[in-house]
Amino acid sequence: MGSLHPPRVRPILTVGVTGHRRLAAEAVEPLRRSVELILRELAQNARSVTAGRLDVFETTEPQLTVLSGLAIGADQISATVALEQGWNLDAVLPFAVEEYIRDFDDTGSEIFRDLLSQTRHSWSTPSSREQGDQAYALAGQVTAAQSDLLIAVWDGDEARGPGGTADVVDYAIRRGVPVIWLPADGVSPSSILWAGFDHLSPCLLDRHGTPRRACDGDQLRELVTRLLAPPPAPEQRASLTTYLAERQHLWRFRPEYPFLLILTGTRAITKYRPRVTPYAEAARNDWQAFRASPAAAAPSAQAGLDQLQDAFGWSDALANHYSQTYRGGLIFNYAAAALAVLLALTGLLAPSAKVWLLLAELAVLAALIGNTAQGTRANWHRRWLDYRYLAERLRPLRSLRLLGAATPGFNLNAAGVTKWSDWYAQALWRQLGPPAALSTPAEVAELSEQVALHELDSQIAYNRANAHRMHHLDHSLHRVGTALFYGAVLVGIVSLIGHLLYIDVILSWSKMLTVLSAGLPTIGAALFGIRGQGDFAAAAGRSEATAERLEAQAHRLRSRPIDLPTAARTAEDFAATMLGDLDEWHVSYRHRKLAIPA
Repeated sequence: MGSLHPPRVRPILTVGVTGHRRLAAEAVEPLRRSVELILRELAQNARSVTAGRLDVFETTEPQLTVLSGLAIGADQISATVALEQGWNLDAVLPFAVEEYIRDFDDTGSEIFRDLLSQTRHSWSTPSSREQGDQAYALAGQVTAAQSDLLIAVWDGDEARGPGGTADVVDYAIRRGVPVIWLPADGVSPSSILWAGFDHLSPCLLDRHGTPRRACDGDQLRELVTRLLAPPPAPEQRASLTTYLAERQHLWRFRPEYPFLLILTGTRAITKYRPRVTPYAEAARNDWQAFRASPAAAAPSAQAGLDQLQDAFGWSDALANHYSQTYRGGLIFNYAAAALAVLLALTGLLAPSAKVWLLLAELAVLAALIGNTAQGTRANWHRRWLDYRYLAERLRPLRSLRLLGAATPGFNLNAAGVTKWSDWYAQALWRQLGPPAALSTPAEVAELSEQVALHELDSQIAYNRANAHRMHHLDHSLHRVGTALFYGAVLVGIVSLIGHLLYIDVILSWSKMLTVLSAGLPTIGAALFGIRGQGDFAAAAGRSEATAERLEAQAHRLRSRPIDLPTAARTAEDFAATMLGDLDEWHVSYRHRKLAIPA
């Protein structure tokens, strides 16, 4: 049995750590106190943001985690302080444990093993010692990808090689991750580096050009609020509340759009199902093959995927419901407007039924107005757009998380997370738990194949089929509508000939010819109105272009050899392609609200 409403999210804050291994002895204690103070303030601010917010959060107690490489120096200091303050500790290691332990002296290795035993989750990147600094660079990228903000204990100098602290700081900044910079001397004032302060796009920034603020209580409070709190705009809060109160709609009460597809030969009548599969069951069926893949089947991945699958099932099914409701309402309005004209014209043929025809016309017009008012009041249009956007935002998160080094790009928008759907998706991203344990290049290649198979191939097939379906529907409406207008021209010519030549047969049918000359273009105009509002031709073009881009990305994922950064960047490209397609679609439809046909 599925839940009664879409799932609320858990408040989660993950703080990554990067920094120097060799620290001056006199700097260790001041740095420890600084980390202690920062973690305490972050925890207090997180609890303040979530307090009393059970309307959107599943619980008001935030889950706080520090993500560390457990290396000597900054990593071990931060990890120790985190455990002392009750934070969870996760670890990402550049090598397998027995290889990584060679980086430590006796004292350091003892601390490392003790901290590792207290981690909630730990995993290693699929790197070998032969890769040298590149292995540490990958571990730094994974840390930034898995963190909401990054604490960097750093002397401010250039990196001494790939994967150095400066490189990790630059990488985090470009990914839109706020960086709390603690100078390595332990006494210089700390600061926060973040493009979001000035609403800049972070992609081309680095540590030299990114906005900087003092790391004080006010800035930390603003930072945590903007990371965890729902968007402040009233309409966004209202939309989030509406979504979380949604219920399942298990019957299709608006058959207009499916019937249009059937009538135009776009879809077989046997494909129409008035009964909808319960949302949890539909999502389970949709995700079954993906979750059977080795990486997704790992026990550590299951809980997070359960939550994401549930959320996706709700958003996808609700998007389908409101899509059909809105499109059904749109088709009904144009059909009703045409029917009202036809009823008025029929009065010419049946004068004795004039009163009944007038009553029928008024009833049809009342239904048209009522349908429009109901669609406007219930926001069918906006809910369809919002829920489809959310569903497609959620779908790629499962693969991005398993890859570990990939990010969904929530923080790349210069305006920040301003949509409730982005905020909700980002909160679910935080709930997903640790990435897959990829120990070897072969496992990376296997996961890349699974991403190509279950993410891209299915979307390529859908977009190809949708392009064909939308093209066929658009062409059918164009063909029938054009034929009706040509038919009206033919009727007009026949009427004109009859009147000019006084042909009795034609004159005796003058009323019928008048009805046809007005009725045929009325029906044709309705079909062209549906075609124009539905934007089916543009939808076909977008689907075709999206399929072509996805095919190139699928080919890249199947290229061998492939390493984790390449797989991660390709998966990010896939998510960006889907988001770009959504943005184009959203721009196309956002002004096509349900309205009375002119």
